[in-house]
Amino acid sequence: MTQKPGEWASALLARFEDQLPNRIGAYGTQARMSQDQLVACLIHISRYRFSLVISGLTKMLQRVNEAALQNRHEPERCYFESLVIILTTLERCLTNQTKDTARFEEAMNVKLLLREISQFVDVQSDSNPNAAQLKALASKVLFALSQNHFSAVFNRISARIQELTSCSEENPDYNDIELIQHIDMDMIKLTKLLQETITKFRSKRAPPLILLYSLEKAIWNWIEYHPQEFQDLQRGTNRDISTCWEPLMDFVEYFKTENKKSKTLVWPLQMLLLILNPSCLEAVVNELQQSEKEKEKDKEKVASKSAQSTSRDKDFSAKQFIESIKRGLGQHSPSKQVTESAAIACVKLCKASTYINNTDSNNVVFKLVQFFINDLKALLFNPAKPFSRGQGYNFADIELMIDCWVSCFRINPHNIEALKVCLNLSSPQAYHFVIVCSLLRLAHIYVDFRLQNKNPFRIVNQPRLSWWPQTDVVHYRSAELRALFTDTLNKATQGYIAHTPLRYITSLTLKSKDTQKGLTRAEEGPAHKMLLLLLVRLIHADPTLLLNTQGKVAHEVQSSTLELINGLVSLVHQTTMPDVAQEAMEALLALHAPEKIEVWNPEAPINTFWDVSSQVLFSISQKLIQHQIANYTDVLKWLREILICRNTFLQRHKDYAHVGSQIAICKQAHIKMEVVFFMYLWSVDLDAVLTSLSCFGLLCEEAEICCSSDELTVGFIMPNYHIYQELAQLSTCEFGKFIIHIFINNNFV
Repeated sequence: MTQKPGEWASALLARFEDQLPNRIGAYGTQARMSQDQLVACLIHISRYRFSLVISGLTKMLQRVNEAALQNRHEPERCYFESLVIILTTLERCLTNQTKDTARFEEAMNVKLLLREISQFVDVQSDSNPNAAQLKALASKVLFALSQNHFSAVFNRISARIQELTSCSEENPDYNDIELIQHIDMDMIKLTKLLQETITKFRSKRAPPLILLYSLEKAIWNWIEYHPQEFQDLQRGTNRDISTCWEPLMDFVEYFKTENKKSKTLVWPLQMLLLILNPSCLEAVVNELQQSEKEKEKDKEKVASKSAQSTSRDKDFSAKQFIESIKRGLGQHSPSKQVTESAAIACVKLCKASTYINNTDSNNVVFKLVQFFINDLKALLFNPAKPFSRGQGYNFADIELMIDCWVSCFRINPHNIEALKVCLNLSSPQAYHFVIVCSLLRLAHIYVDFRLQNKNPFRIVNQPRLSWWPQTDVVHYRSAELRALFTDTLNKATQGYIAHTPLRYITSLTLKSKDTQKGLTRAEEGPAHKMLLLLLVRLIHADPTLLLNTQGKVAHEVQSSTLELINGLVSLVHQTTMPDVAQEAMEALLALHAPEKIEVWNPEAPINTFWDVSSQVLFSISQKLIQHQIANYTDVLKWLREILICRNTFLQRHKDYAHVGSQIAICKQAHIKMEVVFFMYLWSVDLDAVLTSLSCFGLLCEEAEICCSSDELTVGFIMPNYHIYQELAQLSTCEFGKFIIHIFINNNFV
């Protein structure tokens, strides 16, 4: 009896593997539903048979990965999708794991899993969206793995650090060092890692750049996922990590001494280390403030003093470092590399400051931010001279500007210079990407530009700090956001993007306006499509962001809402942009939430509802009647959700729900919908038939709500009310489903 659960779990794993795309081909709807059920079962079983499930999935991952490498002549898609499913399942099993499972058998399985996962982390993925997605998933697996099995990950990293201290090879293996960038560490774990690094590199030898970069990333992960500990450090209540500060600064100095040409590459890490020592930082800021006062009194004297201090290159001085950053941001920067490193370091500083409660205005980090912030914004948000590190850094530059914009917004949401630049239609397109992605990030939606032909969005379950401002602060810029949406929509739907691979977007996002004028439509198209996708996702995430029409009269408000919604409707049947079409459907559904309908036109919500929503239904129904929508079943299900939202809204206003429903477009929309639902009763897709039947019931419900507000009968509003009720009952009746199934399977339709 004790073996039965294990045998059942093994059988489930075997079935899971047999249904992977590399075994059965691309998934249809039923196959995907079946696989989702298997995944849910495996996640549940992993709580009780963790070792068995993890071991099985690890071996499965190994087999599929090896098969993909051996069968490169075969279509890559099925192997890729199989790897995605396995990695996603692994991450969910690890996240769901209970805390008290640290047996020897599990430790061995974790080691095997680490070995497999490391292969996906150690890839150059910038130009390969598939590899980028697998790397992102592997990163999530590592993050989840490190939460309950930190020792296993730490031991692997420690062993590699030990090897590096005595390695004489020109190109040693840094794969395990990169694991540092993907694991979850609280203060205790981070301190342990830093102390281990200090102990191993106690000699005067400089650590490799990849190790320093990985430590910087580890510190960032700690700040972002354990912000309370970071705040405790700033308040002086927890200074465990401060003991590592001086040795780490020495490491940075050793690196700079041995790598003079690339010494600015470690400036971002230096900035973070400075923040980790509040007492040192306070002394530096006080010294800087004193210097500023002296400068006002005697500029020549201060200039001479500064020239003497910069000659002391070997001895690190925090004040010298800050002054070097300041010079790097200015117009008289020594070099382009210095400017770029200074910008990155300052953005890190601004971002870190947002994790400190802004009510603590005397915090020394805020004072340092003010020392740089104006120069930083002038450098990054200058439309006449867009910030760029070169063609290969387009996405990285946009990411940097996003971090800067979000940080500046959280520091002072009412400072709008950068916002104006980004919303200006004449600004380079890079700034349009920045503002849209920044607003998405405020909604905890991150955009991974490497996944251009995949789903580039990822939801980050990061703690939201109470002092971060809401996006309603920028609602007064809705008109400019709508203008950006309309402009992008027009450009993206002019027909020049149908056959252009989206990966070519890298060639234009950061070019100046003058350069963009010389681009062909084939070059422009992918960027416009990507920006359109981001804008539609933004509407989906925060519909009210584009609905604010403060200061406009009622008919202008209604016109603005109609223009926005009609723009989204036009995207639903765009066959060349299926990802945009899907997002447009989600955005329209979000806009049909009852509380959002109220904002369509606050002065006349019911009349506006009947006009605008009826136009949506009319347009989509027309396309369905003309068979211009390929995924008609999905659209029918979406229509059902829209009707549910409509009825919920009408129920809120049932006392006058019928007001405004007699307009022509409303009647025409109802006729079109009835035709659609009758047409798709003859579909070969059972889901389409059942959905159409259930929609008849929703039409009946709408009629019932409307007639309750007036002395009208249901039959007057909907002459076929009783027929539609009978049809609707078939969708919930098991016998009705059985009859429909028989008809379809016997080709009676």
